[in-house]
Amino acid sequence: MANGNDAGMAQQARAALAANSVIGRFQGPELFHSQSISLTTPNSLSIPRVLNLTRPLAEILIDIRFRVAVTVANYADIGTEAPQNILQRIRLQGIHRKFGAVTPIDISGATAWVWPRLFQGTPGYLQINGTRPAEPTVPFAETFLGTTAGSPYDVILIYRVPVYPLYGIGMSTKRQASAFFMMPQDWADSLQLRLDFGDASALGDPTGATTAFTAFGSGAGSPTVSVHLNYAILGQVANGMNNNGVCIRNEQLFATLTAIANKQRISVLQKQITTGLIIKSGVTETTGQSVGVQTYESLSDTLLENTQVLVDNKPIRNNNDNLVQKAYYSGMFNTVHPQGYLNMSFVDGQNGLLAYRGDGLPAGSQFELVSDVLSASANNRVALVQEMVYGGPFPSLRP
Repeated sequence: MANGNDAGMAQQARAALAANSVIGRFQGPELFHSQSISLTTPNSLSIPRVLNLTRPLAEILIDIRFRVAVTVANYADIGTEAPQNILQRIRLQGIHRKFGAVTPIDISGATAWVWPRLFQGTPGYLQINGTRPAEPTVPFAETFLGTTAGSPYDVILIYRVPVYPLYGIGMSTKRQASAFFMMPQDWADSLQLRLDFGDASALGDPTGATTAFTAFGSGAGSPTVSVHLNYAILGQVANGMNNNGVCIRNEQLFATLTAIANKQRISVLQKQITTGLIIKSGVTETTGQSVGVQTYESLSDTLLENTQVLVDNKPIRNNNDNLVQKAYYSGMFNTVHPQGYLNMSFVDGQNGLLAYRGDGLPAGSQFELVSDVLSASANNRVALVQEMVYGGPFPSLRP
Protein backbone atom coordinates (compact mmCIF):
# COMPACT_ATOMS: atom_id res chain seq x y z
CA MET A 1 0.00 0.00 0.00
CA ALA A 2 1.55 3.31 -1.06
CA ASN A 3 2.27 5.83 1.65
CA GLY A 4 1.57 9.54 1.42
CA ASN A 5 5.01 10.33 -0.03
CA ASP A 6 4.60 7.74 -2.78
CA ALA A 7 1.17 9.10 -3.67
CA GLY A 8 2.53 12.64 -3.75
CA MET A 9 5.41 11.63 -6.02
CA ALA A 10 3.02 9.81 -8.33
CA GLN A 11 0.84 12.90 -8.53
CA GLN A 12 3.86 15.08 -9.37
CA ALA A 13 4.93 12.60 -12.05
CA ARG A 14 1.45 12.72 -13.62
CA ALA A 15 1.51 16.53 -13.56
CA ALA A 16 4.96 16.59 -15.20
CA LEU A 17 3.81 14.12 -17.86
CA ALA A 18 0.72 16.21 -18.55
CA ALA A 19 2.83 19.36 -18.92
CA ASN A 20 5.42 17.65 -21.13
CA SER A 21 2.70 16.40 -23.44
CA VAL A 22 1.39 19.88 -24.26
CA ILE A 23 3.98 22.60 -23.54
CA GLY A 24 5.64 23.50 -26.83
CA ARG A 25 2.65 22.31 -28.84
CA PHE A 26 1.05 24.82 -31.20
CA GLN A 27 -2.10 25.09 -33.28
CA GLY A 28 -0.38 26.61 -36.31
CA PRO A 29 -1.60 29.75 -38.15
CA GLU A 30 -5.37 30.14 -38.11
CA LEU A 31 -7.13 32.83 -40.15
CA PHE A 32 -8.61 35.54 -37.91
CA HIS A 33 -9.40 38.44 -40.24
CA SER A 34 -9.03 39.34 -43.92
CA GLN A 35 -9.94 42.40 -45.96
CA SER A 36 -8.91 44.61 -48.86
CA ILE A 37 -6.77 47.69 -48.25
CA SER A 38 -5.61 50.76 -50.13
CA LEU A 39 -1.93 51.56 -50.61
CA THR A 40 -2.52 54.66 -52.71
CA THR A 41 -2.02 56.93 -49.68
CA PRO A 42 -0.70 56.25 -46.16
CA ASN A 43 -3.48 54.94 -43.94
CA SER A 44 -4.19 53.04 -40.72
CA LEU A 45 -6.30 49.97 -40.19
CA SER A 46 -7.66 48.93 -36.81
CA ILE A 47 -8.75 45.31 -37.04
CA PRO A 48 -12.49 45.65 -36.39
CA ARG A 49 -12.66 43.13 -33.54
CA VAL A 50 -10.51 42.28 -30.56
CA LEU A 51 -8.17 39.30 -30.83
CA ASN A 52 -9.76 35.99 -30.00
CA LEU A 53 -8.22 34.54 -26.82
CA THR A 54 -10.24 31.38 -26.44
CA ARG A 55 -6.79 29.75 -26.32
CA PRO A 56 -3.35 31.07 -25.28
CA LEU A 57 -1.95 33.29 -28.04
CA ALA A 58 1.66 32.65 -29.14
CA GLU A 59 2.12 34.74 -32.26
CA ILE A 60 0.50 36.89 -34.92
CA LEU A 61 1.15 36.44 -38.63
CA ILE A 62 0.28 39.24 -41.05
CA ASP A 63 -0.05 38.45 -44.76
CA ILE A 64 -0.08 41.32 -47.29
CA ARG A 65 -0.50 40.68 -51.02
CA PHE A 66 -0.51 43.21 -53.82
CA ARG A 67 0.65 44.10 -57.31
CA VAL A 68 2.50 47.36 -57.90
CA ALA A 69 3.02 48.59 -61.44
CA VAL A 70 5.79 51.10 -62.15
CA THR A 71 5.42 53.03 -65.40
CA VAL A 72 6.74 56.18 -67.13
CA ALA A 73 10.08 56.08 -65.27
CA ASN A 74 12.05 53.99 -62.78
CA TYR A 75 12.11 54.75 -59.05
CA ALA A 76 14.72 57.44 -58.45
CA ASP A 77 15.95 55.50 -55.38
CA ILE A 78 14.93 52.23 -53.72
CA GLY A 79 14.43 51.91 -49.99
CA THR A 80 16.79 49.34 -48.48
CA GLU A 81 13.95 47.49 -46.75
CA ALA A 82 11.45 47.63 -49.60
CA PRO A 83 8.91 46.14 -50.00
CA GLN A 84 8.79 45.08 -46.30
CA ASN A 85 8.43 48.73 -45.32
CA ILE A 86 5.00 48.99 -46.97
CA LEU A 87 3.77 48.00 -43.51
CA GLN A 88 5.00 51.01 -41.58
CA ARG A 89 3.89 50.04 -38.09
CA ILE A 90 2.38 47.18 -36.09
CA ARG A 91 0.69 48.04 -32.81
CA LEU A 92 -0.91 45.67 -30.33
CA GLN A 93 -2.62 47.21 -27.31
CA GLY A 94 -4.70 45.83 -24.48
CA ILE A 95 -5.61 45.98 -20.81
CA HIS A 96 -3.82 43.47 -18.61
CA ARG A 97 -5.47 42.40 -15.37
CA LYS A 98 -2.29 43.23 -13.42
CA PHE A 99 -0.38 45.83 -15.45
CA GLY A 100 -3.30 47.86 -16.79
CA ALA A 101 -3.16 49.50 -20.24
CA VAL A 102 -0.15 48.02 -22.07
CA THR A 103 1.25 48.19 -25.61
CA PRO A 104 3.15 44.91 -25.97
CA ILE A 105 3.99 45.47 -29.64
CA ASP A 106 4.78 48.80 -31.31
CA ILE A 107 7.31 48.14 -34.03
CA SER A 108 7.97 49.03 -37.66
CA GLY A 109 7.01 46.43 -40.25
CA ALA A 110 10.56 46.28 -41.60
CA THR A 111 12.07 45.56 -38.18
CA ALA A 112 9.34 43.04 -37.35
CA TRP A 113 10.03 41.23 -40.62
CA VAL A 114 13.76 40.85 -39.84
CA TRP A 115 13.32 40.11 -36.12
CA PRO A 116 13.26 36.26 -36.22
CA ARG A 117 16.41 36.32 -38.38
CA LEU A 118 18.32 37.86 -35.47
CA PHE A 119 17.66 34.82 -33.28
CA GLN A 120 18.45 31.89 -35.60
CA GLY A 121 15.04 31.74 -37.23
CA THR A 122 14.23 32.76 -40.78
CA PRO A 123 12.81 36.25 -41.41
CA GLY A 124 9.27 36.74 -42.55
CA TYR A 125 8.28 35.37 -45.92
CA LEU A 126 8.83 37.46 -49.07
CA GLN A 127 8.02 36.55 -52.64
CA ILE A 128 8.28 38.87 -55.66
CA ASN A 129 7.00 37.65 -59.02
CA GLY A 130 7.12 34.04 -57.90
CA THR A 131 10.71 34.21 -56.58
CA ARG A 132 11.83 34.30 -52.97
CA PRO A 133 14.85 36.62 -52.66
CA ALA A 134 17.88 35.65 -50.60
CA GLU A 135 17.59 36.31 -46.87
CA PRO A 136 19.00 39.67 -45.71
CA THR A 137 22.71 39.66 -45.00
CA VAL A 138 25.67 42.05 -45.41
CA PRO A 139 25.15 44.14 -47.42
CA PHE A 140 21.40 44.37 -47.01
CA ALA A 141 20.50 43.79 -50.66
CA GLU A 142 17.58 45.59 -52.27
CA THR A 143 14.98 43.09 -53.47
CA PHE A 144 12.42 45.44 -55.03
CA LEU A 145 13.90 46.78 -58.29
CA GLY A 146 11.38 49.55 -58.94
CA THR A 147 12.05 49.61 -62.68
CA THR A 148 9.59 49.84 -65.54
CA ALA A 149 11.35 46.90 -67.18
CA GLY A 150 10.64 44.65 -64.18
CA SER A 151 7.08 45.91 -63.74
CA PRO A 152 4.57 44.77 -62.63
CA TYR A 153 5.66 43.32 -59.27
CA ASP A 154 3.43 40.75 -57.57
CA VAL A 155 4.36 40.75 -53.89
CA ILE A 156 3.58 38.37 -51.03
CA LEU A 157 4.76 39.61 -47.62
CA ILE A 158 4.29 37.67 -44.39
CA TYR A 159 5.35 39.07 -41.02
CA ARG A 160 5.72 36.76 -38.03
CA VAL A 161 5.21 38.60 -34.73
CA PRO A 162 5.77 36.41 -31.64
CA VAL A 163 4.35 37.70 -28.37
CA TYR A 164 7.19 36.03 -26.44
CA PRO A 165 10.94 36.80 -26.43
CA LEU A 166 13.10 35.04 -29.01
CA TYR A 167 16.48 33.61 -28.00
CA GLY A 168 16.96 30.65 -30.33
CA ILE A 169 14.93 27.91 -31.96
CA GLY A 170 15.72 24.88 -29.78
CA MET A 171 13.16 22.78 -27.91
CA SER A 172 13.84 24.39 -24.54
CA THR A 173 13.30 27.91 -25.90
CA LYS A 174 9.95 26.89 -27.40
CA ARG A 175 8.91 25.47 -24.04
CA GLN A 176 10.01 28.59 -22.18
CA ALA A 177 7.88 30.67 -24.53
CA SER A 178 4.79 29.41 -22.70
CA ALA A 179 5.62 31.76 -19.80
CA PHE A 180 4.78 34.71 -22.08
CA PHE A 181 1.74 33.54 -24.03
CA MET A 182 -1.24 35.85 -23.92
CA MET A 183 -3.78 34.13 -21.69
CA PRO A 184 -7.53 34.83 -21.72
CA GLN A 185 -7.54 35.24 -17.92
CA ASP A 186 -4.96 38.06 -18.26
CA TRP A 187 -6.32 40.04 -21.22
CA ALA A 188 -10.01 39.16 -21.53
CA ASP A 189 -11.56 40.94 -24.56
CA SER A 190 -9.16 43.85 -24.84
CA LEU A 191 -6.38 43.13 -27.36
CA GLN A 192 -6.64 45.44 -30.37
CA LEU A 193 -4.34 45.20 -33.41
CA ARG A 194 -3.61 48.26 -35.53
CA LEU A 195 -1.65 48.30 -38.79
CA ASP A 196 -0.23 51.45 -40.41
CA PHE A 197 0.44 51.25 -44.15
CA GLY A 198 2.61 53.40 -46.38
CA ASP A 199 2.21 54.24 -50.04
CA ALA A 200 4.57 54.20 -53.03
CA SER A 201 7.08 56.32 -51.09
CA ALA A 202 7.47 53.53 -48.51
CA LEU A 203 9.33 51.66 -51.24
CA GLY A 204 11.79 54.51 -51.87
CA ASP A 205 11.84 57.73 -53.85
CA PRO A 206 9.24 57.42 -56.63
CA THR A 207 10.01 60.83 -58.16
CA GLY A 208 9.24 60.66 -61.89
CA ALA A 209 7.59 57.26 -61.69
CA THR A 210 3.90 56.48 -61.91
CA THR A 211 2.77 53.73 -59.56
CA ALA A 212 -0.45 51.78 -59.25
CA PHE A 213 -1.38 49.27 -56.53
CA THR A 214 -3.88 46.55 -57.42
CA ALA A 215 -4.80 43.05 -56.31
CA PHE A 216 -2.11 40.38 -56.29
CA GLY A 217 -1.78 38.82 -59.74
CA SER A 218 -4.15 41.31 -61.33
CA GLY A 219 -4.22 44.75 -62.90
CA ALA A 220 -7.50 45.45 -61.13
CA GLY A 221 -8.94 45.15 -57.64
CA SER A 222 -7.27 46.03 -54.34
CA PRO A 223 -4.39 44.74 -52.23
CA THR A 224 -5.36 42.50 -49.32
CA VAL A 225 -4.24 41.92 -45.75
CA SER A 226 -5.02 38.90 -43.61
CA VAL A 227 -4.21 38.28 -39.96
CA HIS A 228 -3.53 34.77 -38.72
CA LEU A 229 -3.17 33.74 -35.10
CA ASN A 230 -1.06 30.87 -33.79
CA TYR A 231 -2.34 29.46 -30.52
CA ALA A 232 -0.66 27.19 -28.00
CA ILE A 233 -2.39 23.93 -27.10
CA LEU A 234 -1.84 23.73 -23.35
CA GLY A 235 -4.94 21.81 -22.30
CA GLN A 236 -5.66 21.84 -18.58
CA VAL A 237 -2.14 23.12 -17.89
CA ALA A 238 -3.35 26.58 -19.02
CA ASN A 239 -5.67 26.81 -16.03
CA GLY A 240 -2.76 27.01 -13.62
CA MET A 241 -0.76 29.60 -15.59
CA ASN A 242 -1.72 32.74 -13.70
CA ASN A 243 1.69 34.42 -13.54
CA ASN A 244 2.46 34.82 -17.21
CA GLY A 245 4.84 37.57 -18.21
CA VAL A 246 4.22 40.23 -20.84
CA CYS A 247 6.89 40.75 -23.49
CA ILE A 248 7.20 44.42 -24.49
CA ARG A 249 8.72 45.15 -27.90
CA ASN A 250 8.44 48.88 -28.68
CA GLU A 251 10.58 50.64 -31.30
CA GLN A 252 11.78 54.24 -31.00
CA LEU A 253 13.33 56.32 -33.78
CA PHE A 254 16.03 58.89 -33.03
CA ALA A 255 17.08 61.74 -35.34
CA THR A 256 19.58 63.24 -32.88
CA LEU A 257 22.80 61.39 -33.78
CA THR A 258 23.68 63.63 -36.68
CA ALA A 259 27.18 64.83 -35.72
CA ILE A 260 30.44 62.99 -35.04
CA ALA A 261 30.65 62.48 -31.29
CA ASN A 262 32.00 60.21 -28.54
CA LYS A 263 29.79 58.52 -25.95
CA GLN A 264 26.65 60.25 -27.08
CA ARG A 265 23.51 59.13 -25.31
CA ILE A 266 21.05 57.39 -27.60
CA SER A 267 18.37 56.85 -24.98
CA VAL A 268 17.65 56.47 -21.30
CA LEU A 269 16.52 52.87 -20.83
CA GLN A 270 13.58 51.71 -18.77
CA LYS A 271 14.41 49.96 -15.52
CA GLN A 272 12.66 46.75 -16.39
CA ILE A 273 13.65 43.12 -16.90
CA THR A 274 15.47 43.38 -20.24
CA THR A 275 16.13 40.47 -22.58
CA GLY A 276 18.17 42.66 -24.91
CA LEU A 277 18.31 45.57 -27.31
CA ILE A 278 18.20 45.79 -31.08
CA ILE A 279 19.75 48.90 -32.63
CA LYS A 280 19.17 49.72 -36.30
CA SER A 281 21.22 52.49 -37.89
CA GLY A 282 21.39 54.10 -41.29
CA VAL A 283 20.36 57.05 -43.42
CA THR A 284 16.74 57.90 -43.99
CA GLU A 285 15.21 58.70 -47.38
CA THR A 286 14.29 62.38 -47.60
CA THR A 287 13.12 62.81 -51.18
CA GLY A 288 9.66 61.93 -52.43
CA GLN A 289 8.38 60.80 -49.04
CA SER A 290 4.72 61.21 -48.17
CA VAL A 291 3.85 62.77 -44.81
CA GLY A 292 4.18 60.21 -42.06
CA VAL A 293 6.17 57.68 -44.11
CA GLN A 294 9.66 56.74 -42.93
CA THR A 295 12.04 54.73 -45.13
CA TYR A 296 15.72 53.92 -44.79
CA GLU A 297 17.69 54.85 -47.90
CA SER A 298 20.57 52.71 -46.61
CA LEU A 299 21.56 50.74 -43.51
CA SER A 300 25.03 50.97 -42.00
CA ASP A 301 27.26 48.97 -39.65
CA THR A 302 29.75 51.84 -39.45
CA LEU A 303 27.57 54.74 -38.35
CA LEU A 304 27.92 53.73 -34.68
CA GLU A 305 30.86 52.36 -32.71
CA ASN A 306 31.55 51.41 -29.09
CA THR A 307 27.81 51.10 -28.46
CA GLN A 308 27.26 50.22 -24.81
CA VAL A 309 24.62 49.78 -22.13
CA LEU A 310 25.72 51.70 -19.04
CA VAL A 311 24.61 51.76 -15.44
CA ASP A 312 25.97 54.85 -13.70
CA ASN A 313 28.59 55.22 -16.47
CA LYS A 314 29.80 51.62 -16.06
CA PRO A 315 29.27 49.22 -19.01
CA ILE A 316 27.25 46.10 -18.28
CA ARG A 317 29.30 44.42 -21.01
CA ASN A 318 32.39 45.95 -22.49
CA ASN A 319 32.07 46.58 -26.22
CA ASN A 320 34.87 48.41 -28.01
CA ASP A 321 34.07 47.23 -31.54
CA ASN A 322 30.55 46.90 -32.91
CA LEU A 323 31.56 44.51 -35.69
CA VAL A 324 33.24 42.20 -33.17
CA GLN A 325 30.05 42.40 -31.11
CA LYS A 326 28.03 41.58 -34.22
CA ALA A 327 30.26 38.60 -35.00
CA TYR A 328 29.91 37.35 -31.43
CA TYR A 329 26.12 37.45 -31.39
CA SER A 330 25.91 35.97 -34.89
CA GLY A 331 27.90 33.05 -33.55
CA MET A 332 25.93 32.70 -30.34
CA PHE A 333 22.63 32.62 -32.24
CA ASN A 334 24.02 30.75 -35.27
CA THR A 335 22.66 33.29 -37.72
CA VAL A 336 23.60 36.28 -39.87
CA HIS A 337 22.71 39.68 -38.49
CA PRO A 338 21.88 41.85 -41.50
CA GLN A 339 23.63 45.10 -42.24
CA GLY A 340 22.51 47.94 -40.00
CA TYR A 341 21.20 45.67 -37.23
CA LEU A 342 23.14 45.33 -33.97
CA ASN A 343 21.91 42.75 -31.46
CA MET A 344 22.84 43.37 -27.83
CA SER A 345 21.19 40.41 -26.15
CA PHE A 346 21.39 39.29 -22.53
CA VAL A 347 19.82 35.92 -23.33
CA ASP A 348 22.61 34.70 -25.60
CA GLY A 349 22.75 31.60 -23.39
CA GLN A 350 19.32 30.81 -24.94
CA ASN A 351 17.54 30.95 -21.62
CA GLY A 352 14.98 33.64 -20.90
CA LEU A 353 15.86 33.71 -17.21
CA LEU A 354 19.26 35.18 -18.13
CA ALA A 355 17.56 38.52 -18.87
CA TYR A 356 19.17 41.57 -17.27
CA ARG A 357 17.34 42.51 -14.09
CA GLY A 358 16.94 46.19 -14.72
CA ASP A 359 14.00 46.09 -12.33
CA GLY A 360 16.51 45.70 -9.50
CA LEU A 361 18.42 48.91 -10.18
CA PRO A 362 18.23 51.41 -7.32
CA ALA A 363 16.25 54.60 -7.58
CA GLY A 364 18.32 57.45 -8.99
CA SER A 365 20.72 55.24 -10.93
CA GLN A 366 21.31 55.91 -14.63
CA PHE A 367 20.41 53.13 -17.08
CA GLU A 368 21.24 54.26 -20.61
CA LEU A 369 22.47 53.36 -24.09
CA VAL A 370 25.41 55.37 -25.43
CA SER A 371 27.52 55.19 -28.56
CA ASP A 372 30.21 56.91 -30.56
CA VAL A 373 28.91 58.42 -33.81
CA LEU A 374 31.40 58.05 -36.66
CA SER A 375 29.78 59.99 -39.49
CA ALA A 376 27.89 63.26 -39.70
CA SER A 377 24.66 63.62 -41.63
CA ALA A 378 21.38 65.38 -40.94
CA ASN A 379 19.72 62.23 -42.29
CA ASN A 380 21.23 59.78 -39.78
CA ARG A 381 18.54 57.71 -38.11
CA VAL A 382 18.85 55.20 -35.28
CA ALA A 383 16.00 52.93 -34.21
CA LEU A 384 16.03 51.18 -30.84
CA VAL A 385 14.00 48.32 -29.41
CA GLN A 386 14.51 47.58 -25.71
CA GLU A 387 12.75 44.24 -25.34
CA MET A 388 11.40 44.07 -21.80
CA VAL A 389 9.37 41.72 -19.65
CA TYR A 390 6.70 42.59 -17.11
CA GLY A 391 6.12 39.87 -14.52
CA GLY A 392 6.58 36.29 -15.58
CA PRO A 393 8.84 33.56 -14.20
CA PHE A 394 11.31 35.90 -12.51
CA PRO A 395 11.81 35.97 -8.73
CA SER A 396 11.16 39.31 -7.10
CA LEU A 397 14.20 41.44 -6.34
CA ARG A 398 12.28 43.62 -3.94
CA PRO A 399 11.93 42.84 -0.21
